[in-house]
Amino acid sequence: MEKDFHDIQQLDSEENDHQLSGNEEQGTHGQNPRTENPFWKGSPSQHRYAGDHANHHREELGFQEDIRGGQPPSQPFPQSLGFRLYLNLLALAFNVLLLVVICVISSQSMRLQEEFLTLKESFSNFSSSTLMEFRALDSHGGGRDDTLTSLGAKLEKKQQELKADHSTLLLHLKHFPLDLQILTCQLAFYQSNGTECCPVNWVEHGGSCYWFSRVGLTWAEASEYCQLENAHLLVINSWDEQKFVAKHTASFHTWIGLTDRDGSWKWVDGTEYRSNYKNWDFTQPDNWQGHEQGGSEDCVEILSDGHWNDNFCQQVNRWACEKRRNITH
Repeated sequence: MEKDFHDIQQLDSEENDHQLSGNEEQGTHGQNPRTENPFWKGSPSQHRYAGDHANHHREELGFQEDIRGGQPPSQPFPQSLGFRLYLNLLALAFNVLLLVVICVISSQSMRLQEEFLTLKESFSNFSSSTLMEFRALDSHGGGRDDTLTSLGAKLEKKQQELKADHSTLLLHLKHFPLDLQILTCQLAFYQSNGTECCPVNWVEHGGSCYWFSRVGLTWAEASEYCQLENAHLLVINSWDEQKFVAKHTASFHTWIGLTDRDGSWKWVDGTEYRSNYKNWDFTQPDNWQGHEQGGSEDCVEILSDGHWNDNFCQQVNRWACEKRRNITH
């Protein structure tokens, strides 16, 4: 048994000597003997030299691999962090601007409400003073008719002024949500450098931008105006779009981009007429030629009730322009 024990010890000793010799050979081939061979012994200066040499060798290998791979050196982390910080600050600035604008509009709305309350109180005071004067006239008599007439005229004038102020205030309050929506859209337009949303004073619906006139032109003049705005006369493709347009053209006859001046009905943007949506009024189109201007009715208008009617193209009507919402990213 002692002999077997000595044989096992001898085998372990030989195996350790073999591993030591293998590690020393690896150290001689460019690896760091200090970090990869725990049995390597040397002076401190030799340790530092071996470590620096190995690190320098690895850096040269990494640089050569980057050159072979054709990969450019990565950007420094501080530059990337600075660019992200710039974008975050820019977004924060736009959000602060929107908040300030909303606060300003809210403040104006509150101011208008305060003015309305002031006018209401003023009218109440005026009515009270007028009533007191009437009572004084009853007690004093004499010249009552002239004074009553004068006071009645003043009261009527005051009522008209109050009604006008009240109507103006209600109009402002009614348009406040729309103004806020337009302002938000404009802010998005500026944030995207004009690549999305609708231009100022245009209304967005279903991916398109619409502009409704407040004056009148002939059909040809209206079509030219829309072209100058990089748009075209309104083209109606669905019942949903018809309802939207009718809401903005109520009480006015409005030109749209449908004509048969060439002998057949065509939309100005090339949309197929036969298979597309139609909303003609009863018995229309009739191409009536009995009007004073002479000629046929080759241009289409939307009536106040939303139905379509063919009319003389030289008729002066309001009009509506349409263009696709500008999205480039």
